[in-house]
Amino acid sequence: MNHNNTDLFVFVAIAALVTVHDKPLLKRACQHALNDGVSMQELCDILPHISVYSGVPKALLALEILKSLDDIKGSNTLLIKRTEQQLKTALTFGQLPFGLDQQNNKVFELASLGALFALDDASSLVSEQLKRCVLLGYSREQLELLVIELARKVSSHIAMRAKCNLEKHFAMVG
Repeated sequence: MNHNNTDLFVFVAIAALVTVHDKPLLKRACQHALNDGVSMQELCDILPHISVYSGVPKALLALEILKSLDDIKGSNTLLIKRTEQQLKTALTFGQLPFGLDQQNNKVFELASLGALFALDDASSLVSEQLKRCVLLGYSREQLELLVIELARKVSSHIAMRAKCNLEKHFAMVG
């Protein structure tokens, strides 16, 4: 995954849409992402990570949307089935089978932030996730651009929550 900031923000919006379970907007956002060069692999890979915050059932429903967007030949069938198995394992055993190569990926951390912004009463989790994002090299300006993306693709309510969390975080760290 090698994306610019704008591409990364797509993952934040998709994560927030999975969390609030807005199927029509999620389907549209996923279709646009695929049209803009994001791979089905990348979309499937974020689902287990954000399911920690959005919930496994919502991630499974998002996977159903991805299935519906798969091309006519079903070229991503194995990938989708693997992701479905990961999520069902998490649902059954309460843990996700993350590989070491996935644990600190910047895209996953940013997507997790998007999922958290979509949750009510998650400010302490948002604060910890913001710390991780800053440690991974995201600047205040980059994170503030997320607010615009959330307003454009998700909702003004979630964007406002994100803005308040960002202001609070950066006021505390100086």
